[in-house]
Amino acid sequence: MNTLFKCDGAAMDSIKENLVQAQSYMNQAYTDALKLQKEIESKEDWTGKSELVAEGFLDILVQYQKDFYGVENPQSKAIIALNELDTNLDNFFSTWEDYLALEGKTL
Repeated sequence: MNTLFKCDGAAMDSIKENLVQAQSYMNQAYTDALKLQKEIESKEDWTGKSELVAEGFLDILVQYQKDFYGVENPQSKAIIALNELDTNLDNFFSTWEDYLALEGKTL
């Protein structure tokens, strides 16, 4: 079975925009988590079990958010991969003789 696949450029652009927005939200969440963690650690109002629970929760939250922060996060990798896919597909379809023949074009 020979099936021709070509990505919808508008849909791909929408996915990339959503990934960029998600990356921005994750970066902000990490920054906010660090800020909150510092506030709790510096306040003397928090003591005993409530302090330990809050610090433990925030420590886990910060560790989780750190994985989605910076250049090596999954969103950045996905954006890079989608950009490479766009480039490779454009090159593939512009140099594939059989595809160009179907569209009535030549190299």
